[in-house]
Amino acid sequence: MTLMFIGAIPRMGKTFLLRLLLLVAALDVRAELHTYDLKGTGDHDAVGDRVAYRHRAGEEDADIAYAIADLREIQGELRRRAKVIRALPRDLCPESKVTTELASKRSLGLHPIVVGVDECQVWFEHPTHGGEFNDICTDLVKRGPATGIVLPLATQRPDKDSIPTSISANASARWCLKVMGQVENDMVLGTGAFKRGVRASMFAWGDKGISYFLGEGADARIVRSAFIDAVQADRVALRAHALRERAGVLAGHALGEQPETGRASYDLLADLRAAVPADTSKLWNESVVPRLAELRPEVYGDWAPEQLTAALKPYDIRTVQVWGTTEDGKGANRRGIRRADILKALAERDGKTSAA
Repeated sequence: MTLMFIGAIPRMGKTFLLRLLLLVAALDVRAELHTYDLKGTGDHDAVGDRVAYRHRAGEEDADIAYAIADLREIQGELRRRAKVIRALPRDLCPESKVTTELASKRSLGLHPIVVGVDECQVWFEHPTHGGEFNDICTDLVKRGPATGIVLPLATQRPDKDSIPTSISANASARWCLKVMGQVENDMVLGTGAFKRGVRASMFAWGDKGISYFLGEGADARIVRSAFIDAVQADRVALRAHALRERAGVLAGHALGEQPETGRASYDLLADLRAAVPADTSKLWNESVVPRLAELRPEVYGDWAPEQLTAALKPYDIRTVQVWGTTEDGKGANRRGIRRADILKALAERDGKTSAA
């Protein structure tokens, strides 16, 4: 299971349900939690402050920078895990995916990673980083199942802008509390659910915590989540904290540690200008990434060509077909970037006529 999707109109129990799922994960000492309360009201501070490796409440610029840096690291971790899984003997990993036994082996670093996001539409609709949030989360929900990465996402506006279909279509567990119409209903429960009679719009205003649940391989059914208020949530989180403390696995935010600022503070456009020579008009992505890694290994060391493509989208820089020569001297067409596009984006951002 990789993506859990919760949708509902406000005040129907969406946040309480997400917090419940995060508390369940917190009681598994192997699970590494990354919790984001984009509403900013502190609903997830109990589990975030007591247990989470990364936690943030709010949607200010600093909160967004914190989150995007975290997701970049998680995407890098996904790649590392894929390599670990590929290198394991077939008798230990016959299906090329993380199992309970493998997740329990600390030396492999394949423990569950749970990224819980309340009001996820704030990420995907962000004017600058929305495209990158979309691309990274899409990558995580598509490749995450085999590597032990889980994304519980919740939104009060279940539509294609609030949670892109490239993400919602991959949800393996869906909870739909009260919504107002067919479009929102089918966005959460899948196309055609409303016509089949699976209608969360029928719930009354007093049906808080009641939802249609659709899981892997099961028919939709009406369920009710356990009611845990903020005081009870804090008690559970304290228990989870104690369990992790005894197991020696507390880390990150729960210990008062902050991520290294060097990974979040960098100027991609300026670094690209330095990495792509002035006498080169176009360069393959696969050639640019090693140059960036040489320039700032602590930032770009784990990047792959597709991550560079995603990071450029907020600047309206698109990759193009670039003709070049491979190491064995053969000509080839591959995806790359134009130096002129980098200079133009720099000039527009800095309010200058030229950035050369």
